[in-house]
Amino acid sequence: MWRLHTKTLVEHGTPVLFLEGRLDHAASDEFERAALRHASLADKNVIIDLSGLDYLSSSALAIFQFLADRQSQHGGRLQLRAPSVAARLVLELSGLEALIDNPSV
Repeated sequence: MWRLHTKTLVEHGTPVLFLEGRLDHAASDEFERAALRHASLADKNVIIDLSGLDYLSSSALAIFQFLADRQSQHGGRLQLRAPSVAARLVLELSGLEALIDNPSV
């Protein structure tokens, strides 16, 4: 019913992958391809904006963990930015809240 939409925009010279919709098991392959393509554009840190997500599955969590490990091996970091309420709750329950980018205010 709900689909995942992805787009990459460049902010201040840094590519940001925006996710919108439902990131469930059915969309996990599409997300993984988009994320790996996005990671190839980034220097060291990979930034993914989660503000448009209304659902996040365990398949997505596994991909986030894979990306975090991959970036760490390359001296970088996965940064999950502006998670929606639903996405933040799932990240906190899964123990992946450390991936949330908390910019200093």
